[in-house]
Amino acid sequence: MTRPVTTVRDVATHALDVVVPFDIALSAARDSLTEHGTADINDPDEMIAATVALYIRLHGLVDALDAKDGKQ
Repeated sequence: MTRPVTTVRDVATHALDVVVPFDIALSAARDSLTEHGTADINDPDEMIAATVALYIRLHGLVDALDAKDGKQ
C-alpha cells in the first residue's frame, strides 16, 4: 500500500496568496534561515517544518522580486 503524496506546495498554498514588499520578504527569509539553520537532519518533523517554512520564504522572495521588477 502506498501513502498518498502531499506536496510542499499543497501544505504551503494558504501562505502564498499575498505578495509582500521585497524588504519584508527578505527579512522573513533571513529569519527563517536563522530559525531552521540548526534543524536536526535526522528528525523528520524538523526537516518537514524547515522545508515548508523555507519553501514559503523562497516563494515569497521570488514573488516580491517579480513585483519589484514589474513582472507580476
